[in-house]
Amino acid sequence: MHVEEGRKRSLNRSLICLCAAELVMMVNTTAFNVALPNIAESLGAGMAEQQWIVSSYNLVFAAVVLLAGFIGDRLGHLRTMIAGLGMFVVASAIGLMAGNVPVLLVSRSIMGAGAGVVIPMGQALLGILFRGPELSRAMTAWAIAGTLGVPFGPLVGGAITAALGWRGIFGFDGVVFLAVIAVIRMNVPRTGGSRKSRPLHVPWASVAMMTSGFTLFSAGLVNAQHGVLAASAWIPMAVGAVLIAGFVLHDRAARNPLMELGLMADPSFAACAPALMMLNFSMYGIIFIMPAYLETVLRHGALIGGMLLMPLVVASIVGSRMNDWIVSRLGSRGTSLLALGCLAAGMLTIGVAMWWPGDVAEQSTTMIGQVAAGFGLGVGQPAMLTWAMGRVPIERSGAGSSLLTVFRQFGSIIGVGIFGSIQSGLYTADFRDLAQAAGLNPQSAGSVTLDFQQAAGLADATGDLMRQTASRAYESAMTGSFAAASAVILVTLMVVALISRRASR
Repeated sequence: MHVEEGRKRSLNRSLICLCAAELVMMVNTTAFNVALPNIAESLGAGMAEQQWIVSSYNLVFAAVVLLAGFIGDRLGHLRTMIAGLGMFVVASAIGLMAGNVPVLLVSRSIMGAGAGVVIPMGQALLGILFRGPELSRAMTAWAIAGTLGVPFGPLVGGAITAALGWRGIFGFDGVVFLAVIAVIRMNVPRTGGSRKSRPLHVPWASVAMMTSGFTLFSAGLVNAQHGVLAASAWIPMAVGAVLIAGFVLHDRAARNPLMELGLMADPSFAACAPALMMLNFSMYGIIFIMPAYLETVLRHGALIGGMLLMPLVVASIVGSRMNDWIVSRLGSRGTSLLALGCLAAGMLTIGVAMWWPGDVAEQSTTMIGQVAAGFGLGVGQPAMLTWAMGRVPIERSGAGSSLLTVFRQFGSIIGVGIFGSIQSGLYTADFRDLAQAAGLNPQSAGSVTLDFQQAAGLADATGDLMRQTASRAYESAMTGSFAAASAVILVTLMVVALISRRASR
């Protein structure tokens, strides 16, 4: 009896520590987004540079995550996880000293590599430490931590940016991640991975093809803001897609594969992959577009801008807490489809909100959209993760977790890429048309934040007219961005329903 109680206490401590790491990780991931307007003013970063600041993190994350699972299954998941946390400490020191966008990109890239190691290793450790009903409870707690961290990040980032400026986020990260390393080393048992049983022969050809493919595809998405048919957009995307396809074919035939594609033969696992991709697509898309709207268009500070994303946070918490109840009635498949439906409805509602002429109606409808999307995020992630990881053998936990995380991070990349490019392209076109009609210079400075900054140097009447023009153009572009996102999610919902029609509940 005492042995069993001791085991439960040990597992609970491990769960708390791993969830704390996930929470801090996800807070870090999105806290930076709310500082983008501040960075744009400080470093003169346009929309394309802001996209790269966010995408560099997600891109390196996706490139590293499969390699992390490969190494973790061989050298030990805990050891690999602590190395990933250490990367955040190093990156924080670099970010504190960044005086230009390239150095900032280096810092964010190292952080992306750290996240690409920590998150799959945390999921793998849960899959090893917990099985059966305990796994569902552990994954729900993990998902709640992650779901809280993503939308809660802008509130933390807003408070730090308002008090200390954007560099304060890096200082916060350095201190917090040092504390997380110490706590995890003391409380989480070493398990999984063996240098003797599974030799470490890294398939560098697969790593190179995957990294190059993701980089080129992401570059094409960023350049698509100048037109999808532009050579700088479609050529990198096409070459990137070919390299990604080549990586998949090469890895499937390899004796030492980087990616466990055999897991995709299970319909439940295969259905969860694109569903989880859409969760990140939605989260990162919303949090990339909304700060400029809340802080620049509505003229709130970083702190208030972060607080205005609280409906997303609260709805995510409610959704996570209701997960078990909903799964018990709809099953994992039904809950996942419900979550995607809520995301699509939330996106469309935010887009429609920009049509309303009155500020009260616009902001109230935006809040309703945040609630719908947040509920979908909260109820969907634990259901999808439990559904998928419950089908993965213990010895392949790292590979299974990494494969799911690759899909999630690809969702982050295309979320920022698609939202950013559509938003930037529509904004530039709308600003040109509205500025010409108002007798202003039709050339945008590159983003709504920079246009507001430019307006500050003009005469009062002209400056006010330019700010009004930029605000109307940004809101109009948001309608197109969120409507397109809703359509992408609905198509994915149908694909998930088709793949999983023969899967168990």
